Amino acid sequence: MNVEKGLLTKAEQEIVAKLETEMLSALTLAHLNFYKNEIKMIISQAKRRHQFFLNYSKEVNV
Repeated sequence: MNVEKGLLTKAEQEIVAKLETEMLSALTLAHLNFYKNEIKMIISQAKRRHQFFLNYSKEVNV
């Protein structure tokens, strides 16, 4: 997961850190799953953004 976190912007890293902290104080499994899904969604968006930039740089350099 550290490699994935490397793709996050500074703001996204702060949000993920806050969500992880909130997970520790989650009262129910539903809350825990909510925080987990939010983190997964942020990381997924960062991966898509990274892939987009890789594809774009390949097109520009060709």
